[in-house]
Order: sequence, then C-alpha cells, then structure tokens
Amino acid sequence: MNPASPEFVSELSELDQAAILLLSMGEDNAANVIRRLGKGEVKALSERMAKIAHITQEDMSQTLQHFFDSYRNESGVSGASRRYLEKALDKAVGRKLARGMLDDIYGVTLIEELRRLEWVPSELIARFLEQEHAQMQALILAFLPPEQSSAVLALLPQERHEDLLFRIAGMREVSEHIIDDLRFALERCIEFVGQQTGARVDGVEKVAEIVNRYNGNKAEIIALLRQHDKQTAIAIEERMFDFDTIALQTEEVRAQLMNEISDELWIVALKGAKAEFIQSILQALPKRLAQVYQQQLDGLAPQPVRKVETARAEIMKIIRQMMSDGTIDYRLYQEDVLG
Repeated sequence: MNPASPEFVSELSELDQAAILLLSMGEDNAANVIRRLGKGEVKALSERMAKIAHITQEDMSQTLQHFFDSYRNESGVSGASRRYLEKALDKAVGRKLARGMLDDIYGVTLIEELRRLEWVPSELIARFLEQEHAQMQALILAFLPPEQSSAVLALLPQERHEDLLFRIAGMREVSEHIIDDLRFALERCIEFVGQQTGARVDGVEKVAEIVNRYNGNKAEIIALLRQHDKQTAIAIEERMFDFDTIALQTEEVRAQLMNEISDELWIVALKGAKAEFIQSILQALPKRLAQVYQQQLDGLAPQPVRKVETARAEIMKIIRQMMSDGTIDYRLYQEDVLG
C-alpha cells in the first residue's frame, strides 16, 4: 500500500497514533495531556513512545490529519473552552450549579488530579495520611483506585480501619469547600513525597569507609568521634570491622585467621553466608580440610540469626585484637595493587 494514501492511517494502531501525536507536540504540551491520563494509559503510551522508530513524514502527516479531522467532527460549535463555559454558566446559574454541570461535561476534575497519586508508592501515601485528620484520610482513600486504596489502608494502624471504612461508607456528596481542602491535601502529599524520595545516604557507612582509608591515627579519630556521640562512634567502628571484609584479605591472612580461630566458631559464622564468600574462606585451607569444613557446613542445621551474628561479631573481635597486637596485616577496604 502507498503510505501516502488516505487509508494508510488505518495501518497504525490507535496507540501508535497517540504516541506520534504526543511526540510531535513538544514536552510541555505532551505533559499536559499525560497528566490527564490514567496510570495504565501513561505506561502503555510511554513504552510505545520509547520503542517507536522510523516515523516517516507520511506517518506524521496522516496522524495529524486524522486528529484534526476527528477534532472538527466531534467538537463542532460546542467546542468552547472550559474556562469560557465556567464564566458563562457562573453568571447564568451560579457557581455551585455551574461546577456540577461542568463536571458532568468534562469529567470530575478532582479525580484527574488525584490520578497523580497512582504513581506514588502505597507506603508513602500511608505515611502522609498518618499526619492527616481521619476525615481527610477517608476522603483520599475514597478517591484512590480500589486496589491502591486497599493497599494503603492495610499499611495504616489496624485499629483505625473500622472507623475509616464507616466514614467512607457514609459519604454521599462532597461539598465545594471540602473539595478545596482535598486539593490542598493533594498538594501537601505531592510535596511530602518529593521530600521523602531524595537520594539516600548511609552516613555511618560513609564515615566508616573514610576512616578505613585515613592514613593517620584511626584510633584517635574514633576517640574524637566517641566524645561527640558514643553510640554513633560504636556503629562506625562496627561497620569498619564488617564480617565481609574477611573476603578482602590475602590468602595468607585468611589461612592465619583459620588457624587462630576455632573451627566451631567458623562453622556457625559461615552459616547462611554467600557461596562466593564461603569459597574465598575455604580456599585458604588445604583441599582435604576445606572438604571437611564444607561437609560440616552442609550438615549443620539452620541456626538462629542472633547466634550467627554473635559468632561473626566474636570473630571480628578476635581480628581487632590481633590488629591491635600487630600480629596480622588486615585490610579493612579494597586496596589498589600495582602489577
């Protein structure tokens, strides 16, 4: 078929045409359209826009022509803007009646605005609602899609569930000033989400990494940190001596640790560790002894997490003492090597 023929547009799916139309109208205009779509529609369109390729001039021309033809056929003389109709109807029947009539014509604008929350994780919505009055909680839950509303409700304290469900069940009409309050709550929620979804940084881990690479007196740095905040300093020190750092050691150091620390402690500490980590430890042993260790590990029943963590902490305590005594060259971070 000739792409320039009038029938060409029928070869493009409605999703293809919508994607082409959005791509042709620029980011700002496309954003205004997308803002009024549901989550599923936005996802489908976004995927199609990302994958669509080789848009010819004929594709673009036919799609735009089809859009304007449809617009002319469906709008006619009733294609006045909402703003125009709102002003005219306000004068004719009053603001309250005008709002109701316009909502019937254009759809409930509030629901369109609340569609933004479809993209927000239920956990964040629940955390926001905990700060709001029970009636506002019920209102937002009532306007969310049922699946999302149910997920949010499940994250709120169980003792509130009955009250919230009764409040929702008792809703009939929402007055204009309540709708305004709901809009303000929506904006607060969006702002709250923005504050909660920034980049996360584990400060204790970062300080531990910095101190590990510090060329000066590490003990003096830790002592100074203890003066400011003892608990934080302890957390930093524990992170510096993480059990996983054993895998960073040379084979000679790992062999030394296997000799100095009891087999029973190693077997418990290695329970539940990643296979790669276990292999890095066992490689430091003679082959036959490594096989014995592996058999003991495989035969060991599941251990309580606390018992495993205690065994690992005990091993790191021994390592710290060995470092303090100067009997081991232990690395707390991955060092660069020269060939």
